[in-house]
Amino acid sequence: MLLLFLVKFSGYIVPLAALPFLARVLGPVKLGEVVIAQSLALMLSVVIEYGFSISATREVSRHRASQEAVRTIVSNVFSAKLVLALLALLLAFCASVAVASLHDGLLVLGAWIYAAAIGFSPSWYFQGTEKLRTFSLIDIAGKFLGVGLIFALVRGPGDASQVLLLQSIGAATATLVCIRMQYVEVRFKRPTLKQCRHGLKDGFGMFVFRLAISLYTLANVFVMGIYAAPKAVAYFASAEKLVRGASSLIGPVSQALFPRVTSLIQTDRAAAIRLVRLALAGMFAGTCLFSLGIALFAGDITRIFFGPGYEPVAELMRSLVWIIPLIGLGNVLGIQWMLSLGLDKEFNLCVIAAGAINVCAAAFAAKLYGAAGMVAASLLAESVVVLLVVATLKRKRLLPSSRLAQGQVGA
Repeated sequence: MLLLFLVKFSGYIVPLAALPFLARVLGPVKLGEVVIAQSLALMLSVVIEYGFSISATREVSRHRASQEAVRTIVSNVFSAKLVLALLALLLAFCASVAVASLHDGLLVLGAWIYAAAIGFSPSWYFQGTEKLRTFSLIDIAGKFLGVGLIFALVRGPGDASQVLLLQSIGAATATLVCIRMQYVEVRFKRPTLKQCRHGLKDGFGMFVFRLAISLYTLANVFVMGIYAAPKAVAYFASAEKLVRGASSLIGPVSQALFPRVTSLIQTDRAAAIRLVRLALAGMFAGTCLFSLGIALFAGDITRIFFGPGYEPVAELMRSLVWIIPLIGLGNVLGIQWMLSLGLDKEFNLCVIAAGAINVCAAAFAAKLYGAAGMVAASLLAESVVVLLVVATLKRKRLLPSSRLAQGQVGA
């Protein structure tokens, strides 16, 4: 679990290391174009990955004693991803036509290659077979390679179109090496349309869940890029990347709590409730203090990270940082509590509703209020998740604060 966290955490932190460099070398306008393309790439990677990181991991874990069953799962997933990659290419082309900031064909090509490199990663196979150590090291090395190439080869605004291609080299190298490792263990099986259908069917439920989450965690920069100038997008994206990177620190707490709460629900319901209550209080207090610290020093953080010309980022950060307590509350009540109770469907509905509201609000806010509107839309989306989760638990009389919850848990 620690290695998996390091992979996910490095996904936030390593690319973030290049942001101050790109901000200074490219300037706000070109940086805006790059972050719009990066947002497109991350959304396309969700299409290609299709939720297999959850569904296929589960299937491999269940059937890993059977070499032929694992071989079939691998072939189904690979077949589905080939078709999904073609769909992602079509979506990338449509985005390049529809969004003025994406008319640079090289930038869009880099976005698609980067999406494919992320989407084809066989992390699900190594997680399911519990062989994450080597995979994790290769994945992290690939991220460092991409960032290193950016530092070495990007020299000015004219190199903006190369940024995603360079980042893709690192990600693609890691993915190809890991796929090769996978096929050393599992004999290759030729992809077919039948296997593609099986793969798409098996992963659909988790794809809907992942897509819903991406609508309010990944889509805002892209949506803003449709309506706002690249310079304004650069300001919002810079603030969002720092805040989202800071919020990823919640990950270790989440990974430690989830199995413990799930186990306690089966053996000691009262202890499970006490643990969740303690986690809620600690998470809320800790994230509020953390957010307050970022808000107080937003000006200094902006100057250190981005330098002159990015002063508006500080004000955006002072407001946006308050999504961190909301993410913390949503994580404890939603993931740690609802999922431990087996309320997967109800939690998915909360996330889907929040994603739909976010996209609508983001489009409206970006068009009328620019970056400040996008901050408001982000806060609204995270608030909706928390409110819907609380309302669902209250309706089922399963709020951790409720005395009835102890008797209802596991009933």
